[in-house]
Amino acid sequence: MVAVPRKKVRGNLNNLAYKRLKEMIVTGEFSHDKPLVERIISQKLGMSRTPVKHALSRLQQEGLIRIVPRQGVFPIKISYVEYQNILTIREVLEGLAARLAVDHVSNVKLRELRDIFDKLGDVRNVEEVNHESYALANVAFHREILQLSGNPKLIETVEGLYDHISLVRLRTIERTSRRIRSVEEHEAVTEALERRDPDEAEKAMRAHIRALKKDIDNRNKMDIDFFQIEHKK
Repeated sequence: MVAVPRKKVRGNLNNLAYKRLKEMIVTGEFSHDKPLVERIISQKLGMSRTPVKHALSRLQQEGLIRIVPRQGVFPIKISYVEYQNILTIREVLEGLAARLAVDHVSNVKLRELRDIFDKLGDVRNVEEVNHESYALANVAFHREILQLSGNPKLIETVEGLYDHISLVRLRTIERTSRRIRSVEEHEAVTEALERRDPDEAEKAMRAHIRALKKDIDNRNKMDIDFFQIEHKK
């Protein structure tokens, strides 16, 4: 049996701790109001505190956790202004991704893009397709177009934005009237890609994200608790 170098084992554990802790943070498993305690996290992950330390350091660099002096380390708590700023950036970058995708999308990929929603059933029907399933499909749709851009740096940048807004995404579907409009906006993007029209693809994607931004703005005015996101019980 060939021994695995100790350095490689440590690297694998550090990466595993990072991925698992990141998932726990972006899915809301930890409260934003309670500090992240290394000992408790180590117990949850079933590993020593060393890889947890590395994971926390990496997540701090990515802006997913914040340090509060004399209180500890906490998951980020995104504000309305921060979310709107991220959507402004997304509009530009994902519009570009849709434009670039025109040069890379095949008929097979177009079919896969449509299948993301088609396989769920009637996505307009909340009783048939719940909000969480639709939200996950929505993410898959945007990520597929992002991958089709063929631009690694663009992909990396936008993926980082997704991590920061993941906690708000489901609430956007649940607590605004976005569902039907979102379906129609996705259809406009897909049709532009099918026509291989870069101008229309970018236009449709940017319009889609602007509409999202407007709906969230309206909802935030009506519901002051919209961004007071609770962690999972």
